[in-house]
Amino acid sequence: MTVPLDIVSDWKFCMGQPVRKRIGSWWEGRVVGFYSTNATPRGYAVQMPGPRNNGPVQIYPEAALESVPYNNGDPA
Repeated sequence: MTVPLDIVSDWKFCMGQPVRKRIGSWWEGRVVGFYSTNATPRGYAVQMPGPRNNGPVQIYPEAALESVPYNNGDPA
């Protein structure tokens, strides 16, 4: 299900915010979308940087992510 932006205004991360996976395999990028399912009420699509802002995207539940400080416009 697509989640309207007004609903995600109280979620932990916002559109464009740099985040990374907290544990397990490494993944770092920016929030590019949101999703919600019965199993994952708050989920995020996270895109890694690419040469033309077209890096790969993975989806993660909110609990799997942590904020990354901004560093010259790119995730640290």
